[in-house]
Amino acid sequence: MSKREFVEVLWDGERIVCRLPLTSPTGRVRVKRNGHPIPTRQTELRAEDVIEWQIAYRDEEGCPVELGLILRLAKEHGVLSLNDVIALEDFVSAQSSFCDEQFTIATEASGQEFFGFKLHWRKHPLLRREIGDGTVVEIELRHRQRAVGFQAMVFLLIPISQCEPVDIVGRKAKPKEKVAWTPSRKVLETLAKAFAIASRSHRDDMLKLLKALKEG
Repeated sequence: MSKREFVEVLWDGERIVCRLPLTSPTGRVRVKRNGHPIPTRQTELRAEDVIEWQIAYRDEEGCPVELGLILRLAKEHGVLSLNDVIALEDFVSAQSSFCDEQFTIATEASGQEFFGFKLHWRKHPLLRREIGDGTVVEIELRHRQRAVGFQAMVFLLIPISQCEPVDIVGRKAKPKEKVAWTPSRKVLETLAKAFAIASRSHRDDMLKLLKALKEG
């Protein structure tokens, strides 16, 4: 998946469907086993494998994508009620402490050496929230690639056993294969809250998105 590509999100007449690619390990969606990416075209998938999705909510032009589209569809089709949106807006607007301001990346010496080089460990803060259906939302702090400071990134971890087709477990992925997954209301609420506490800019963006949903 290239940097400008986004996960397809649609309403199939009954539910929200996210079509997640399985064979783009260098993109924002990849399959992991025990925390490590696996080559899905060469490896039979297991029920405990997870899809890690670095989820976005808008593109470079400010148009809603991924979470932005999911929230819009959820409001349009009653997955989220107006009261749900208002409650989320109240939570987001109340936030004044943020991950990228409260935490930092630490480097610690281990006391070990390797061919004359002293071994250090660089530790990244990671906040995790488990959702009852096995899905996990993570906020990870990393160094900014093109600027000074830190950036908080939101990831969604989805058990592959929750995806369709159900026969994906126990076989290798087909070329350019995608699986279908439907987020629960709890997932949507947790993601919105994760962005609200990740950084000030994410909070402000999420607030604008929710206000537009409320007024739409």
